[in-house]
Amino acid sequence: MGNNRSKIPKKELDDYRTLTFLTEQEILKVYERFCQLVAINHQNTDISQCRLSKKQAVNINELYQNPFRERIVEVFSSERDGSITFEDFLDMMSVFSAKAPKSVKVSYAFKIYQGIYKGPRPDGESATPDAIDLYDIKEIVRRLSGEKFSDEDLTRIAEAVISEVDLRDEKKITVEIFEYFLSNVPDFASSFVIPLSDGKEDRHVTATTSVLSDPVEPRTKHRSRPKQ
Repeated sequence: MGNNRSKIPKKELDDYRTLTFLTEQEILKVYERFCQLVAINHQNTDISQCRLSKKQAVNINELYQNPFRERIVEVFSSERDGSITFEDFLDMMSVFSAKAPKSVKVSYAFKIYQGIYKGPRPDGESATPDAIDLYDIKEIVRRLSGEKFSDEDLTRIAEAVISEVDLRDEKKITVEIFEYFLSNVPDFASSFVIPLSDGKEDRHVTATTSVLSDPVEPRTKHRSRPKQ
């Protein structure tokens, strides 16, 4: 791990320790894993100038079997296009770590689910801003169920979910309602975890180095741990 430490300046490493939920050793393991994914010799390449494409990111071991993998990388991508830098990857592994508090996990779960439906809507209806609507819930159930339900069944399930949790009868789930609902789900935090892969069987992603044309400024102020 000595080479890893030398490629992360002490100030940045201290910032990462302060603004994520990871220990120094865990941060270095995330760094090593990202170097592995972008297939570089970290002794000779500036990791901050490397990025996984969205196609690569959704196929890493950590996400390959996750039904929400595309939406996850979109949420954590600093470019919002699904491409992932080291700091994006560090953010993701911090939020999905066992030590991240439930409140942070709930916040990111809402971001992942809200707007997950990208298909057409009747009569040109637009997506509901800042809320999970009927179409989002249908898409969530579809992904979780492996597409075994008909569209009519999905609609009935989504309507039942909204009816159960929508205390204001607004036909949508706001972040406040979402937080209240998950406060009564004791095992949510423990299930909202993605372990860091050892990379021994990266069969689903072809790792290549993608060097950015423009320098990436460190964005530690945007890390997952709220400032004290």
